[in-house]
Amino acid sequence: MAFLSCSLALTGSAQSYCSPTFANGCFDWHSIEIIAGSINWTPGADDCAVSDYTSLSTTVIAGSAISMHVTNGVWCGCAVWIDLDNSYSFEDGENLYYNYVGGSPSYQYDFGVTIPNGTPTGSYRMRIVSPWGSDGFQTSNGNGFGSCGSFQYGNYNDFTVNVNGSLGVEDAAHEVFTLSPNPTSAGITISGVGPLGRITVMDFQGRVVEQRQVQSDRLVLDASAWTSGVYMIRVSNAEGTRMERLVVQ
Repeated sequence: MAFLSCSLALTGSAQSYCSPTFANGCFDWHSIEIIAGSINWTPGADDCAVSDYTSLSTTVIAGSAISMHVTNGVWCGCAVWIDLDNSYSFEDGENLYYNYVGGSPSYQYDFGVTIPNGTPTGSYRMRIVSPWGSDGFQTSNGNGFGSCGSFQYGNYNDFTVNVNGSLGVEDAAHEVFTLSPNPTSAGITISGVGPLGRITVMDFQGRVVEQRQVQSDRLVLDASAWTSGVYMIRVSNAEGTRMERLVVQ
């Protein structure tokens, strides 16, 4: 029995992350420079297929953003996931940024990713995928998509984000609002806004999509015309500010 218990314990601790694949390699289609908070990474002499850089980390307070700069190779997009529930997988709701502009010889993506308020103190894996001809997230991409997807060219890099989950007095006193349904493709109901609240909707690049001043505890928004992707909903009132992630399909 003792041997069996030991074996089960070892099996349970052997969890690992899946990896995206790049059928034709990386060559000129890979990350050239990544700056994320205090992380400052360049491939140096490493082969561009090396991906585990979890020894490099940055620290951020829950509810605030990590400023990011990613320079990619020829015609590459950029997508970022953080495993916020430490489940050894990256769900769609954990995709915090994706974009495809591309360029030759390279393109610089400058953006921020916000760690949701309420994220517990701890260490989390951040994955940055730099795929050729793809924004890395949307299923309509012909050259691959997903944190563990099948791509033609590109590479990925994993880092560590350390979150300080302690909240300020105002934030701690503020009741968490809810979004329903989430994900959505049409209407979205925001409950728990509180009196005299202000709602701001931002897309994945931080651009304001919609703002509302509300007098009640509940608001319904029409998301049917919004582009598919990840949005941040910010609610501010006399008690503080909270942010939650919304996925529009």
